[in-house]
Amino acid sequence: MGKHIKTSMDEKVIDYLAIEVYKLDPENAVLKKFLGMDNFEGTELQKTIREYKKTGKHPDHYNTDGTWKHESGKITYDEFVKDTS
Repeated sequence: MGKHIKTSMDEKVIDYLAIEVYKLDPENAVLKKFLGMDNFEGTELQKTIREYKKTGKHPDHYNTDGTWKHESGKITYDEFVKDTS
């Protein structure tokens, strides 16, 4: 069976949802289970939460739909949430 290749949008969905769960309940059992996985996905999720703890900001490095509207080619979390297009 082939490995699923994640798109930037897949990564954004996973990261943003993990951060939102962490903000509401840092001790969430499901989140802790995913963070404790000893594989690529667990490691990437750990990096996301560690960076969020350090900066207090959602990542903006994704190349997702809508980024071409922004001069930087990136969209901040606040812009993402308020964007209605």
